[in-house]
Order: sequence, then C-alpha cells, then structure tokens
Amino acid sequence: MTMNHNRRHQRLKHRAKIKLFAEPNIDMTLEMRDFSDSGLYVFCSDTSFVKLDDLVEVQTLEMIDAPILKAIVKRLEVNTGFAVEFILE
Repeated sequence: MTMNHNRRHQRLKHRAKIKLFAEPNIDMTLEMRDFSDSGLYVFCSDTSFVKLDDLVEVQTLEMIDAPILKAIVKRLEVNTGFAVEFILE
C-alpha cells in the first residue's frame, strides 16, 4: 500500500450504492469505491454533470434513514468518477 501524505484520513476500500443529489434536479444512484472520515470516491462513467468545487449531497443506501451529507467535488477523473470532501458543520 502506498502512502499519500496529502491525505488527512486513511481511505477504506468499500463498494456500496449511494444516492447523489446535485443541481439542477439531479438525483442518481451510483457506486462508491472507497471512503474516509473526510470524503469518498464515486464511480461515474458520465461525469459531465459535475465540475470541481460543485456542492453535492450524498447518502449511503446501506442503512435505512442514513443521513444526507453535504460535500464538495474535490477531484474529477473524466468518465471514471470523482472524489468529494464532506462539509462538516
């Protein structure tokens, strides 16, 4: 496992279905690749609906009534996916 010293938290590989909400009126079910205390990576073959610094909301579908978390798009890999950082209030 390689170390990335720019990361605040260790990432855990975990594939799970998530709900993603974005503007305007986007409500999609996608798959998460990994997550950490500060964010997650979302697989998405069509990334045209997001750009860096977009605000989105994510919710795991693994738990009933899971919280919806606000996040910001921090990294974008065109036609592969994107990483979001949680906005912790």
